[in-house]
Amino acid sequence: MSATAIRTMITITALALCAMSAPAGSPAPAADRLLDLTYPYDEGTIYWPTAETFARTPVAWQVNERGWWYASNNYAASEHGGTHVDAPIHFAKGGRTIDQVPLAEWIGPAVRIDVTAACAADRDYRLTVEDIRRWEKRHGRIPRGAWVIMYTGIGTRHYPDPVKVLGTDRRGPDALPLLSFPGFGLAAVQFLLQERTVTGIGLDTPSIDYGRSVDFEVHQAVCGADKLAIENLANLDRLPAKGAVLYAAPMPIRNGTGAPARVFAILP
Repeated sequence: MSATAIRTMITITALALCAMSAPAGSPAPAADRLLDLTYPYDEGTIYWPTAETFARTPVAWQVNERGWWYASNNYAASEHGGTHVDAPIHFAKGGRTIDQVPLAEWIGPAVRIDVTAACAADRDYRLTVEDIRRWEKRHGRIPRGAWVIMYTGIGTRHYPDPVKVLGTDRRGPDALPLLSFPGFGLAAVQFLLQERTVTGIGLDTPSIDYGRSVDFEVHQAVCGADKLAIENLANLDRLPAKGAVLYAAPMPIRNGTGAPARVFAILP
């Protein structure tokens, strides 16, 4: 069976399970089973120190001369900031752009690996193969098509404080050596890519590579394998270790390398 067929089958199964568990006559799951994993966008949204930050400019916000209310804004920002996704083209020449990734690939079982204690002791902690095996020993093998989510606790506790999330509030190239936050370890990602069939990886920090990375090996590996990534996830303290289904709905920017996304989970 092809990878595309597997993804489609997983998606259909997930949607069917959600539909079966929804209240009778309801087109969607009950509100208490929907978990928003997205931070709102505003002037405080976390961005990479060298990226253009979010800007909202009101165009109209008033009752007009005809007597009815009209509101509209302009906005601008980097593709990579806040709760957002990475497409393979981000670190893989010739990789797929955001608009080339079908919706089915943005849906999958959520696996949350809690390493908050390790990250509290070491801001530069990287997820290990042992962390993954420890999760599987307790919860079973990572399911096909899963989103593997690293829960560091950084975002839940500190977002959007740039010093506590990024390690610095400086902007520009001079800030890069000061970055410090947890991320995925390369060996762990290689294990997921080679030994498990995952859709992608995500976490609650600004990068799947840890803050002090200079070569972005995890990005290279994930994008090079044509997989996906989500960064700056919110509310991971409420996401269960297993059983939820994660949905990411990125803005389909043509030729986009990444995009802001509304990410949410349907809880078991």
